[in-house]
Amino acid sequence: MLKKKLAACMAVVLGLSLLAAGCGKGKSDSGTEGGSGKSEGGGTFIIRATGDPMSFNPVINADDNGFPIFQNIYLRLCALDSSKQNLVPEAAKEWSYNEEATVLTFKLREDLKWTDGEALNSEDVKYTFDTIKENPSYYFSSNMQNVDSIEAPDDYTVVFNLVEPDPSFVKLLGWYATFIVPEHIYNNGSDWAENPANSEPVSCGPFKLEEYKQGESVTLVRNDDYPEPAKLDKLIFSIIPDEATALQAIKNGEIDFYENFPTSSLKEMEADTNLRVVINEYPSPIRMVFNVTKDKVSDVAVRKAIATAIDRDEISEKVFNGVQKPEYNLYPSLIEWASNSEDTAPKFNISEASKILEEAGYTKDANGFYVSGLTIDVFEGAGYPDTAKLIKATLEEAGIGVEIQVHEYNAWNQKVGDERDFMIELQGGFMGPDPAALATRVQSGMTFNWGGYSNTQVDELLKKGASTSDEDERAGYYKEVQKILAEELPYVNIVTFAGPEVNSTRFVNLPYDGQGKWGWADYSHVEMVE
Repeated sequence: MLKKKLAACMAVVLGLSLLAAGCGKGKSDSGTEGGSGKSEGGGTFIIRATGDPMSFNPVINADDNGFPIFQNIYLRLCALDSSKQNLVPEAAKEWSYNEEATVLTFKLREDLKWTDGEALNSEDVKYTFDTIKENPSYYFSSNMQNVDSIEAPDDYTVVFNLVEPDPSFVKLLGWYATFIVPEHIYNNGSDWAENPANSEPVSCGPFKLEEYKQGESVTLVRNDDYPEPAKLDKLIFSIIPDEATALQAIKNGEIDFYENFPTSSLKEMEADTNLRVVINEYPSPIRMVFNVTKDKVSDVAVRKAIATAIDRDEISEKVFNGVQKPEYNLYPSLIEWASNSEDTAPKFNISEASKILEEAGYTKDANGFYVSGLTIDVFEGAGYPDTAKLIKATLEEAGIGVEIQVHEYNAWNQKVGDERDFMIELQGGFMGPDPAALATRVQSGMTFNWGGYSNTQVDELLKKGASTSDEDERAGYYKEVQKILAEELPYVNIVTFAGPEVNSTRFVNLPYDGQGKWGWADYSHVEMVE
């Protein structure tokens, strides 16, 4: 069975035979990849960004604002595409596991260089991931704990030796905070966070940084020394935090691409003949996370009452125009083989939520609350504040008093992710392409387990799921994990994620057109058609 699955993986990498147009709803199916060699095209493509990158180091944090920038100036060993989360090659041209899935070997491209002229080689890869493993605060560090050692037997071969079998590890390498950094720049004896390259990056991708204006824009220019130069001359990430302003900008032609625009504007965008709209669904549900180390939500009865008082249908319709559907499963229902649809979060019922608290011994105070003083931390935009407002209203009907705290994204990330200073928070975040990603969210001590949840049985089941190659057996382990999560509710999913994306029809070959061909947020294939 393992041989069969690994052979399929290699077929994607080496053959890339299943090439298809990006899935979604749109006015145009245009999306053909251009040829190699120096582009004869050109032009500038302006992308809406919600905020500033934390820095230009692509590894330390899971930086949503930085990610699309990093994707275009750095490389990973492999990447996930935008529409179906297929693995595609980047710095590695091929990879393979041994029979036991304990050794993962990558063969690197031999034609890649850093922007200072030095070759990208296996020592850069080894140094990057060794350093990530050694620094628990780095986002991907917890995923590296199953790596016993990394070898670089020659300039273009990298070998990851795993402690336990893990056929899912290669997929995790295709996601957040796994970009390769140059050893000759970062290995200088100082902390990575203090390196000058964090503001003046030495990179290796199809673009390179030209200018950064804080709070305004990030400008990238084509790297003509890249083996397959980008089709465009420039990418500009225009920082527009306000959604109404961003919507007006795409309609006025001031920006060319707006990812995840408000679904309330869907019909208006679809009606504009100068725009193309695509809707892709991702395993990234909006969810409520409880900090189980905080007294008021450490009681599972309180968490269960809150989960029971969330009206997902109302949130789906009023905030997301019905595009993002109610999600009760503890792992995204989009990944059907691994999602447990039997053991789920409780259905909406105000009286039942109150009853849960009464049976747990809670009584109403003078203000009519069984529980009060709770806070929900959210970041601006993407429907999160509006979702929180609807949740607050139904919780108060059930006798649960909460206040909403809205932050700029980086401030929210600092408070919630770095400092863990929250009771309840709303977040999104990718939970794919493999259910092994659940470990990142709920396994004891993992970097993204912000709520401090810990259950030894869950930990053991997650390890078994990651180390098993048979899909049916893996599904059993992960569904058992979800059963426990449905009982203990360290978090609850609220609605699915379906991202409406809109671009000017003056451009083709967007990231979502590159199924099986290029990575998420890779704009190097975008071409101007007028």
